[in-house]
Amino acid sequence: MPKIVTPLNDTTIKNLKAKEKAYTKSDGEGLRILIKSNGTKLWEYEYTSPTLKKRRKTSFGTYPNTTLKQARELRNKNIKLIREGIDPLEQKYENENKIKEEIQKKEDTFKKIALDWHSNYKTEVSEKYHTKLERALELYVFPFIGTKPIIEVTRKDLINILQTLKNKDLIETADRTFMIINKIYMYAVTLEKVPHNITADIDKKVILGKKTKVHYPTFTKEKDIKGLLLSIDDYIGDVSTQYALKILPYLFVRSFNLRNMLWDEINFDKEQWIIPSNKMKTKKEFVLPLPHQVIKLLEEIKVYNSDSIYVFPGIRSRNTSISDNTLISALRRMGYSKEEFVPHGFRSMFSTIAYENINNHGYRGEVIEALLAHQESNKVKDAYNRAKYKEPMKELIQWYANKLDEIKK
Repeated sequence: MPKIVTPLNDTTIKNLKAKEKAYTKSDGEGLRILIKSNGTKLWEYEYTSPTLKKRRKTSFGTYPNTTLKQARELRNKNIKLIREGIDPLEQKYENENKIKEEIQKKEDTFKKIALDWHSNYKTEVSEKYHTKLERALELYVFPFIGTKPIIEVTRKDLINILQTLKNKDLIETADRTFMIINKIYMYAVTLEKVPHNITADIDKKVILGKKTKVHYPTFTKEKDIKGLLLSIDDYIGDVSTQYALKILPYLFVRSFNLRNMLWDEINFDKEQWIIPSNKMKTKKEFVLPLPHQVIKLLEEIKVYNSDSIYVFPGIRSRNTSISDNTLISALRRMGYSKEEFVPHGFRSMFSTIAYENINNHGYRGEVIEALLAHQESNKVKDAYNRAKYKEPMKELIQWYANKLDEIKK
């Protein structure tokens, strides 16, 4: 006959004393209380797993924190689970993992995931652009969804961000902000923080309308170009600013690249400027041939600035370059408003003059685009063009430098 178990009661449990070795007292149907050598009384439940087909044991806590009545209720719940073919321990672990996941989801706010992405993205872009990305997030995104768990952010939330910027007539900003959000969601999907990139379900064109190309103000008439070049020659200011302004028309690179030009990037023997990939928008090293006029100007300024790694160090520190605002302010002091001309306008000036004079210099659009460091969509063709147009680029940029001197004189 099976052994008859006498159910426990509170008096019995309270009178159970600690012994040298731990021992148990059964309440029946798998429930028992373990009395440890230190006097602690722990509820245990032993059962046969319906899935593993072996004996397993779980705990219901200590007595009297878990009362006899509560322990029996937990045992009865587990018996019901076993009859339904569910292992109580597996169910317990599953519930604990769900709780942990829910807590993690609450902690994984959009801002937290965005900043993680931003930190990992640092090696992919220039320092200036990296800072610019963070500022865009702080200004245009975090105020709306920064504290919200990324898993709970909806398409409507993102559309609201775009529409808010559109209503402020910041279409370009909205477009760039949407691009940043897309990258963050790609990162979040990769780390399984969200199951789907919800930006893929938003038709940006419907929200923002057709994208219009930004045209930077520039000069295309020779009399205007001549006036600008003469104004640059007459400009009185810091020597770095003077020479940066004199060189920029000849090289028509982005302001960031010129301002951060380093002496060790210049090869005077080969008359080349080797711009490293981390400074380029295309993320590829760019070798720009230097016309004779620029070599001469660089040799002149080296007398003043050879003590700095920068060709154009700032006034306050020789360890930093001139700021973006330096060139803009110089143009304003010359009398040119932002509607008339900006530093980026030198690129448009070169492009216009080069294309209008194809019959004079004899070089096709591919060479012009190569000098502007515009990337060919076909990667194989892009690499081929860079090698093929090395000499034509050198000849075209020299033609253009001579053309500017001709206009000025």
